[in-house]
Amino acid sequence: MINKLNGIILLIIRLPVLVFLILFGLIVIIFFPKRISSFKSIHFRIMMVWMDLLARLLGIKTIIQGEIDNSAHLYVSNHVTYLDIIVINRLIPVNFIAKDEISNWPIIGSLASKTGTLFIKRGNNIESDKTIDEMQVRFSLNNKIIFFPEGKIGNGKVIKKFHSKLFKSIENKNISIQPFAIRYPKDFPVDTNYSEKISTMSEKGMMLSLYFDFMMKSKSYVILDFIDKVDAQDIDSESLSNLVADRINKKLSELDS
Repeated sequence: MINKLNGIILLIIRLPVLVFLILFGLIVIIFFPKRISSFKSIHFRIMMVWMDLLARLLGIKTIIQGEIDNSAHLYVSNHVTYLDIIVINRLIPVNFIAKDEISNWPIIGSLASKTGTLFIKRGNNIESDKTIDEMQVRFSLNNKIIFFPEGKIGNGKVIKKFHSKLFKSIENKNISIQPFAIRYPKDFPVDTNYSEKISTMSEKGMMLSLYFDFMMKSKSYVILDFIDKVDAQDIDSESLSNLVADRINKKLSELDS
């Protein structure tokens, strides 16, 4: 009863601040350049600071295992919740690749577009090829990109089948990729097995309920376990996809032990 009351108090305190922070961020991002080629380091820094404030307000504490390799051009991980974007973007200045439907979401679609997100129409080879071409343009501008090859939210225990299409953007090229595993643990540091509650809420699309659940706790943990980068030169997209998937699965298995 006391824990529930404390949670309600935290929610009452945090919710108005969260709304203000989101609105303030939207106003700032309106003035971002229209073209990603005009982005400067300050724009990525603003996004990282904003995401860090959102994460703190949601009570998210990030546990980093391994090291973030800043020389990598592409980052790949499993996908557990929509909170992954906040968790990752507070640490790494990256552009995300998202399904095309998100571009039509109120507020979120405009926000994603203004911050350099690339949208992909799944099942449309012509549009996928255009996305791959744009990824290569971003790499030439020295921008970093991240995508979730599962193509959908998973449970965080084992990954779903990786789609290799976007790996074509770097196959046989002198471009490096760093995989990492994301895990929302059940009871860190005692139990690093995946949280079934978070996974279930995410897979059912209960975004608001998930955010409220986080805000009603003093803190929640997420583990980002970074793996040694892979050089894509002389590796085809299918082999690269399988290699990265195996390494992420191995990390998730280690977190289960």
